[in-house]
Amino acid sequence: MMGNVDEEGYSMSKKTGGPALGEQDLIRRARAGDEQSFTILAEAYSARIYNMGLRMLGNGEDAADMTQEVLIKIYRHLGNFRGDSAFSTWVYRITVNSCRDILRISYRRKEMIFADFGEDGETEDDFQIADFSAIPETVYLDSECDHYLARLIDSLSPKYRVVMVLREISGLSYQEIAEAVNISIGTVKSRISRARAALADKILSDREHYPHLSGLISRESRKEAVK
Repeated sequence: MMGNVDEEGYSMSKKTGGPALGEQDLIRRARAGDEQSFTILAEAYSARIYNMGLRMLGNGEDAADMTQEVLIKIYRHLGNFRGDSAFSTWVYRITVNSCRDILRISYRRKEMIFADFGEDGETEDDFQIADFSAIPETVYLDSECDHYLARLIDSLSPKYRVVMVLREISGLSYQEIAEAVNISIGTVKSRISRARAALADKILSDREHYPHLSGLISRESRKEAVK
């Protein structure tokens, strides 16, 4: 069982009675073959990896399988991490690439065209947001409309969904998103801006039926103003 995680780093498991260790110390020990240090790192990141997979892949089973796959990749390739970026960014990059591979296979099976996350143009199909007008009013009121907003983000095309999930749910900076997805900061900002605009249009449309969404519009407008 993992020890407490705080702003100063990670703690060794209480079972070991060991000293508190920062993330860099854990990485160094894990690279040297310390299995327990890797276990602590894995436990610290597994929930983030799973949540990213759930938002990108759409179901818990695929997200759980992807999480295990990512953790195995981290274990096998930890020696390749040189510290040029934050460890968390490196982990998210592996997670994004794994999601991309799974989505590509899924789209191929459905005989659909998969728009990669790379630098390319946009089409109108990228902004075909699902219709949630039949969702009960209680859903819109739950957690200040966060559930509703998450559903809208889930309905975006993958290349817009990935930047919105990393920004709005994982809390990454534009620079970290650019590094994780391997696109320019300009493309990150452009995609987030366009995705927010598309979401705002959908929210405005649904607001005719659910006035409670007014606060959500204001919140998203403030985000766009301070981006």
